[in-house]
Amino acid sequence: MTKSTGIKASQVKESEEELISTAQTAVSQSNWVVGECAAKWTTKYAKGRTDADFATMIGLTPDQIFQRRRVWETFGDVFNDYSKLKWSHFYVGLTWDDAPECLQWAEENESTVAEMKAWRRSINGEDLTEDVSTDDWGSPLGVNYVPQELTAVREPDGNEHSSSGGSGGFSGEKSSSDTPEFASAVARDTEGSDGDNYSPFRKGAGSKPEESSSTATLPAKTHVSPEQLLKKMTASLDKMNKVLTPELLK
Repeated sequence: MTKSTGIKASQVKESEEELISTAQTAVSQSNWVVGECAAKWTTKYAKGRTDADFATMIGLTPDQIFQRRRVWETFGDVFNDYSKLKWSHFYVGLTWDDAPECLQWAEENESTVAEMKAWRRSINGEDLTEDVSTDDWGSPLGVNYVPQELTAVREPDGNEHSSSGGSGGFSGEKSSSDTPEFASAVARDTEGSDGDNYSPFRKGAGSKPEESSSTATLPAKTHVSPEQLLKKMTASLDKMNKVLTPELLK
């Protein structure tokens, strides 16, 4: 992010309400103004409160407020001397003992953050062949936050499936036979025929249920004679014999 675009540090007011309002307006415009507001608020109005409290009031994270405040406290009196540098140049050099020299070189050469860091490594005699490239915010470009190689995923039941979608399918797939069966829920009346609430509030909830006066009669089992069974088996074998053609047997 570049320096102020529309809001200047000199416009920052001194009351707590004005500091908060100015910081809220500058969140998307100037890290320098946010840092100045945070520094002044911490000095004059914090009274035991922290960067996290100020962050909540203006809509940033505590880390973002801490970064902007520290950069302002360190470079707030000189950053206007480096008109060609971004706020990220100063953030990267926050802990450097030779920050003034590096910032001056970056200003004269209009360099990026990565170029400034490489120049600093060269003057300190470090190996420049080692790839430590960073973006404008100082984050390493070579860091991969998503794995680049496919690996096997082990499920809780011990099965392994390839994450590449091979014969094992997706790692999270399971067949219907692997899924435990659950009893379906049944809707129940909340009131009985006598108007009492459903158990455990109905009458006689703890008593033994009464036996029904009517008894269900199961149909009698049909008896199959040996002759009938033999006829059924013979008919089935005939059907199978017709299906087993020479072409099918081949």
